[in-house]
Amino acid sequence: MAVTAAGPGGAAGAMTVTAAGPGGRAGAMAVTAPGPGGAAGAMTVTAAGPGGGAGATAETETGLAARIRLAVLPTPLVAAPRLAEALGAGTLYVKRDDLTGFAFAGNKARPLEFLLAAAIADGADTLVTGGAPGSNFCAAAAAAAQRAGLRCELVIAGSPSPPGPALALAMSCGATIRWTGAPERESVDAGLPRAAAELAARGQRPYLIPRGGATGLGAVGYALAARELHEQLAGHGVDSARVVVAVGSGGTLAGLVAGHVLLGRPWTLVGASVSRPPEETAGRVLALARECLGAIGPPLRRSAEAGDIVVADARGPGHGLPSPEGTAAAEQAMRTEGLMVDPVYTAKALALVPRYAEGGNVVFWHTGGGLDTVALAAEAHR
Repeated sequence: MAVTAAGPGGAAGAMTVTAAGPGGRAGAMAVTAPGPGGAAGAMTVTAAGPGGGAGATAETETGLAARIRLAVLPTPLVAAPRLAEALGAGTLYVKRDDLTGFAFAGNKARPLEFLLAAAIADGADTLVTGGAPGSNFCAAAAAAAQRAGLRCELVIAGSPSPPGPALALAMSCGATIRWTGAPERESVDAGLPRAAAELAARGQRPYLIPRGGATGLGAVGYALAARELHEQLAGHGVDSARVVVAVGSGGTLAGLVAGHVLLGRPWTLVGASVSRPPEETAGRVLALARECLGAIGPPLRRSAEAGDIVVADARGPGHGLPSPEGTAAAEQAMRTEGLMVDPVYTAKALALVPRYAEGGNVVFWHTGGGLDTVALAAEAHR
């Protein structure tokens, strides 16, 4: 059933569409409010949860993809003078995306707002994603699925083993685990479409998300975060800065690149590559940034270019292994600011700050990793 109410001047006003779900119960509902001049404005989509109960609600702002609010935003931007002195970094700010406020998700909450909304809009009943056993994205995706009343199927590299903190959290959120039998993370990439196909054959409606949620749509969350940072820096009287962030699957930096381009390129963006060679990471990030710009709206004249990012090799001994520089930086952060950073991801990015400080304003984008930080601290004192 569709009902349209006339808006001012006879323009279309709010519209409600309700589609019957399985068993005749209420299904999805969309509400569109007119924008200026009668143009389409905001849109809300609500999907029925399991058993016909209310599910999650997705909101669309004009010109942007639908999102489901998970994170508590904006996250703080705080000065870190004692850490800056310890690192020799001049003026240092920390963007606290470890405080996004959803299920220890850190930076994963922002892309999941858009990916979850897309799954609901697609009529999905199951999120399918995967990664390494310690993947924080997998844990966050499982929590997000539960928040929306969806199932979650995780494809995990390796063979069954006692779960660490991230996988234990995912399982506590009801995720089903499929092991690939091979330790390489790339085994997940082959396993994801197989898992989705098997679920579809059983009558389920899977929505497949690549490792780390690294898609152009997911990166929209960080394109908006770029605007958030721009406004916060302006409040400090800062109009240019070097922004340093850890890079794994690439979605976070890709979104920041897209936002940076749309803002007129006010910063130098430095990505600390923790899992891939820098050249591979840079190509991946730029491709995702261009995809993100396309997802934000109609084709734009501006595009992400190679000069928009600097990617440094921060792998150290290897992916998932602490580096001496990262461990030292993590200890300095804890002792000077009470700032907790995990040694295998965010700490490796923090260790790069002195290299790119050069006496100017530096922003260290803290992406989270709280579960790993506490687990490693506990292990060190056993």
